[in-house]
Amino acid sequence: MNARPRPIVAIALAVLLAGSLPFPASPAGATGTSEKIRRQQRQLHEIHLRLGRKRNQLQFETLRESDLRNQLDRTNGAIAGVNTRIGSLQAQAESNQRRIAAQRVQLDAAQRSLKLHDDLYKKRLVEIYEHGNQNYLDVLFSSRSFSEFVERWHDVRLLLAVNRRAIASRKSAVARVARAEQRLDERLLELQSEQRAQSQARAQLAALAQERGNLVSLAHQQRVSVAGEVQQLEGLSAQEEAQLEGLIREQQAEIARENAAKGIVPQAPPGAGQFIWPVSGPITSPYGWRPNPYGGGGGEFHPGIDIGVASGTTIVAAASGRVIIAGWVSGYGNYVAIDHGGGISTGYGHMSQIFVGVGQNVQRGQAIGASGCTGRCTGPHVHFEVRRNGAPVDPNPYLH
Repeated sequence: MNARPRPIVAIALAVLLAGSLPFPASPAGATGTSEKIRRQQRQLHEIHLRLGRKRNQLQFETLRESDLRNQLDRTNGAIAGVNTRIGSLQAQAESNQRRIAAQRVQLDAAQRSLKLHDDLYKKRLVEIYEHGNQNYLDVLFSSRSFSEFVERWHDVRLLLAVNRRAIASRKSAVARVARAEQRLDERLLELQSEQRAQSQARAQLAALAQERGNLVSLAHQQRVSVAGEVQQLEGLSAQEEAQLEGLIREQQAEIARENAAKGIVPQAPPGAGQFIWPVSGPITSPYGWRPNPYGGGGGEFHPGIDIGVASGTTIVAAASGRVIIAGWVSGYGNYVAIDHGGGISTGYGHMSQIFVGVGQNVQRGQAIGASGCTGRCTGPHVHFEVRRNGAPVDPNPYLH
């Protein structure tokens, strides 16, 4: 059963309001009490309608706040990612700048070496131009033999070639260092450009995070406000249900006095282990407090057990008794309540079909309806409850 707890006597509220079925006939002396009950049911029905709308609104506001928080979390995650990327780019830029500085040191050294070799080479060329190649000739003509002359000639040629290659090598080194420095400069410009783009993205994300943070704050305030209204309506509903339960007990007492006056002896109520299961299936939601099955946080008291069965499964009476409610009841959908005497009653909710009527006597195991998902529910099942003097009790000890 996916509805908030209601005394069994309060369940009849929608029966009279919808006009589909009358409240079970009562003795003439109880007419005034019946009219009070009808008025109380009308008031309670209006409260339940308002409460239902507010619960739906609370669920919507809760989902909206959760969605906005998720969006804000994703935005903050994106900001963290951008900050990480900016930090990485900054580290790369600093490393690149250090490499540029090292390359410049190498370039300066290469340029000084080139200048030194170039100056020496040029100086030697000038000397040869101004004084002739006298030194080299002296070296050659001081040879004591032809073979020595040839050897010295090769040495002179080799020396000149070495000077030329040394200068060419220095020029090549300078060019390589210059190209490396240029590439590093270009990479530094790329890193700086990406840093600017990432900084711009961070600013945009920060603005978006601020906007979404404001929306989360507003959504939270709205949810808290609606939750307060729901709480107020739930308190009012509980008060109205308590008053209605008292009126129904008063009517039952009047009926009991009328039966006693007629000499009708009440049957002993069924005790523990004397009810049969209305359907065969697993318990999908037990008796007692449970999380709100419709979301929105919080919990609710479940006044019965939910038995999971396919829609259309035959539902039987757990024990013999008299049908006191058979019709649509807010929250429970199509609902049947059976009075077993002695203040003990059973309820069967969310039926797709009802096979019995108010005032009809039924036997234990007799078909009273078919399972479904009418009213407030999340899927096909049978809500079964046992009540003692209108108050819900754990059905498990009564079943065998």
